[in-house]
Amino acid sequence: MNRSKRIALVLYCLLVVCCCVWVPWRIVVPGDPPVRIGYAWLWTAPSGYDPKVGSPDFPVIGLEIFAVTVLAGAVWAATRS
Repeated sequence: MNRSKRIALVLYCLLVVCCCVWVPWRIVVPGDPPVRIGYAWLWTAPSGYDPKVGSPDFPVIGLEIFAVTVLAGAVWAATRS
């Protein structure tokens, strides 16, 4: 593995960790669609909201990780062998 592929791999790993730690939050009210309230650390809810009411928005987190994987795959394929 050459230097450019190692750099792409390290950046991919950092972005995946970022997607898993800095997450979107939502509030689910029965009968209403979920309300997205913003981004915050995984272990704390956004300021002004009770963490018992909100929860991380896992479908959005999965979409972010998928997008990062596609981007990193393109960079990986574009780097020299």
